[in-house]
Amino acid sequence: MGFVQRALFTWFILLVFLILLCLRLESRISWNWFLVFIPLWLYDTILITWVVIEIIQRQRIISFRHYEYYVAGILLKIVSQIAVCLKLEYNSIPLYAMMVPVWCLLAMLIVYMATNLQPKPRSIGSNKSSRQTAGGAGASSSS
Repeated sequence: MGFVQRALFTWFILLVFLILLCLRLESRISWNWFLVFIPLWLYDTILITWVVIEIIQRQRIISFRHYEYYVAGILLKIVSQIAVCLKLEYNSIPLYAMMVPVWCLLAMLIVYMATNLQPKPRSIGSNKSSRQTAGGAGASSSS
């Protein structure tokens, strides 16, 4: 599936969720909040399936540490959706307890961004171009 198809599918899922959310908030439907969140549960299921397939396919090339942030992010997103549904449907948990998975997800995203956006250290001899190291005398005579 190409990038455009994935983006369109994501927007379609979000559109269906927002329609159900608006209908529920305007009291046009009296569904359970867990049913309103079905489009997001479907999307999360597809995401988990994709991550598991990627881990299995690239098991020998890339270690699991490459995907641990993805798995943790998806699981924290699911837990936060469950907490929101529990809060909206039963009002059984306090607001701060409902927000704990969201705060953990945000902290994890900050750590992920901080570790992956910093420039990688370069070795001392890495400033040479590939032509100088591979070309030999022919590359040096052209300057």
